[in-house]
Amino acid sequence: MFTVARQFVEWDGSLFWIKRQIREEDLNPDLIHEFKEYIGADTVLKKNGYLFYVVKVDEAEVVELV
Repeated sequence: MFTVARQFVEWDGSLFWIKRQIREEDLNPDLIHEFKEYIGADTVLKKNGYLFYVVKVDEAEVVELV
């Protein structure tokens, strides 16, 4: 068995799972939104020369089992 490490980031009070991190210079600016759709990301965040393709983590809801 193997494990998959996932990175998360908190931004504006919400938790996001980082699907992909790419240097800004490695991606044509015209393709930023197309790549977001291709990998299934919700949002693109930009910091320190990197683009972070992220998916918002929904808050957990407590459900009672009957």
